[in-house]
Amino acid sequence: MTSIHLGLAIASNQPHKLSEFYAFATNGELCPGENEEHWRVTHENGMSVHLYKPSKNRPLPSSGSSAILCLSKGPAQDPLLSIQEWLATLVSVGAIVDQQPRLESFGAESWLKDPEGNYFLIFVPSL
Repeated sequence: MTSIHLGLAIASNQPHKLSEFYAFATNGELCPGENEEHWRVTHENGMSVHLYKPSKNRPLPSSGSSAILCLSKGPAQDPLLSIQEWLATLVSVGAIVDQQPRLESFGAESWLKDPEGNYFLIFVPSL
């Protein structure tokens, strides 16, 4: 079974600056992400906080509501296919698709809602 990593994603106008804050505040390690507008703060316990600038297709949420759960898998040769298969499995147990999977320069992502309507993101980076 492919391992799925659970983390937190925070939308930001200045993801590098905000990631520096969270790395300091949580004693985490600051790591570059999948592109220049994505940073990651990792912790010894395996938890990651992804800080990113949203794409033009999804505006920045209002302050106070920009943090969501982020489920990610390891890099794939075909991240769009990988995420489509994963999405089908999640929908079969009650997830609701908010935005269909799309391929970006860094990999594939899709925005979903859990069975109670809470947003979350699934993400598969490109190899």
